[in-house]
Amino acid sequence: MTFRVILLGASLALLNSTPVLSQGSDACGSAQPIAGTGVFNFDNTAATTDGTSASLCLAFGTSNIENDVWFEWAAPLDSLYQVDTCNGQTAVDTKIAVYDGACGGAVLACNDDTCGLQSQVAWTATAASTYLFRVGTFPGAAGGAGTFSLTESGPVQNPANGHHYLAVPQVGITWADAEAAAAASSHQGVFGHLVTITDQAENDFVFALGDVHNHWTGGYQDLNDPSYSEPAGAWKWNTGEPMVYTSWLAGEPNNAGNYGNEDFMELLQGGSSGTTWNDVHPLEHSRGYVIEYETTAAGAYCFGDGSGGVCPCGNPGGLSEGCGNSTGFGAMVAATGSSSVSADDLGFAGAQILPFQPALLFCGENAVNNGDGVVFGDGLRCAGGTVKRLGVQNGDATGDAAWGPGLANQGGWQPGDTKRFQIWYRDPGASPCGSGFNLSHGLEVAFVP
Repeated sequence: MTFRVILLGASLALLNSTPVLSQGSDACGSAQPIAGTGVFNFDNTAATTDGTSASLCLAFGTSNIENDVWFEWAAPLDSLYQVDTCNGQTAVDTKIAVYDGACGGAVLACNDDTCGLQSQVAWTATAASTYLFRVGTFPGAAGGAGTFSLTESGPVQNPANGHHYLAVPQVGITWADAEAAAAASSHQGVFGHLVTITDQAENDFVFALGDVHNHWTGGYQDLNDPSYSEPAGAWKWNTGEPMVYTSWLAGEPNNAGNYGNEDFMELLQGGSSGTTWNDVHPLEHSRGYVIEYETTAAGAYCFGDGSGGVCPCGNPGGLSEGCGNSTGFGAMVAATGSSSVSADDLGFAGAQILPFQPALLFCGENAVNNGDGVVFGDGLRCAGGTVKRLGVQNGDATGDAAWGPGLANQGGWQPGDTKRFQIWYRDPGASPCGSGFNLSHGLEVAFVP
């Protein structure tokens, strides 16, 4: 999958960092390649305008961008990435957008003037996908030289339920667009959804993520439900979970906004609002959204990123991945469902294995070598002892595969057991160490009744 990120008049700088010597291309079709995260130079002093207007970029009466230069970048991880010019080092009046795979394609994110005349966008990127950054000016403003910074921050795990959460700042995004973006993103092989808050502890955790004021949740009012009435009837979570716990601001929901019916839920944070909820129109003062990934409380370990065992031939994977394979990335495994033996809803999702190649999920009793693993093929063997095979799946076109639920009988686990899980997979083409196979990191699950 290919995406293009366009930085419209944006200069992004990381404080106390040394900029990479790059200036950008005047044409989208020949965008200058950059790599990694950090600080990058741009100069659009003499640039022409190569991009087109986009509705998501509408700001101060215009959706156009001028004097743009372009950069091409590949995401190293599935994660949240941010581009911003809020560094005090750039005088150009900037604007930033994120586009999909083709020049002139759909805009994924766009912003103007988050901090003074500077801009900020954030989006959830997919590992190995390519994005374009386009740096230009707000229409009518002069071009110039500056720097832009690119930073990464991943989802945070809630120890109470094992789920991961990610706050994505994006000024002006509608509820529908936020819902689609959340559903298209993934973490540890699990697709996300707009956050659903089911108790006070989860509410507290979500607000502790940072600035989530005016961020969308998965709450909405079902106008087709027989119980629908304004302002408080038929509020639901978009996942189908019942909305039992609520934390509305006093007097809310009230369906009393400036844009029409208020049928969607946002978070309020700070001042007299505290940490509460509000009903709002889908076009009204959104500043972003919160994604929830329903991973489990399973503990990942034995990474090939240098934090534990050493990969066999200088082939580390990325952060929290297995050892690197022929794609340059390491495989990952995540648990879905719960660790309840009676529910038997535990499943596993593999990511960044080889497309169309067989992958075996297995479990063992022990964390090999105190959890650091030992060399096996191109990777590290993390799960050992009495091993049970849980089935072979072929990776799909993106290198994803899934197992379960309904694995309890085959795996033989009982309440009180702790099992270690791992994925073995073939890598027959350009296997880094020549073994033709590799493994994901390990995953530990403690089973309950």
